[in-house]
Amino acid sequence: MRRQAFFIYNKTYMQMKYLSLEDYENHRYLPDLDIASLLIAKNYELVFIDKISDNKATFVFKNAKEMDDLIEGYWQDTVKVSPLKFTNARRSLKARLYAMKTPLR
Repeated sequence: MRRQAFFIYNKTYMQMKYLSLEDYENHRYLPDLDIASLLIAKNYELVFIDKISDNKATFVFKNAKEMDDLIEGYWQDTVKVSPLKFTNARRSLKARLYAMKTPLR
């Protein structure tokens, strides 16, 4: 069963924030690791990672107008991004996903 909302703890402001997983106006929900890496490399704000299972996750980004063009450019192979930034973003996301794995029972 998929979760409908989360409470996120913001360490900077030391407060809890409610995040709905159905707020399509303010957030973008992406299951693709490479597109999420591209968005992070292009300095888009990753709000949350919803870990669905050991091999599936949804990346929640703050929505922006240019995001659709960037994603379309990814699929058309027209996006310019620093290979080092992309690799570092992908490596960081994979490390975060690995750290979120549930312990053996």
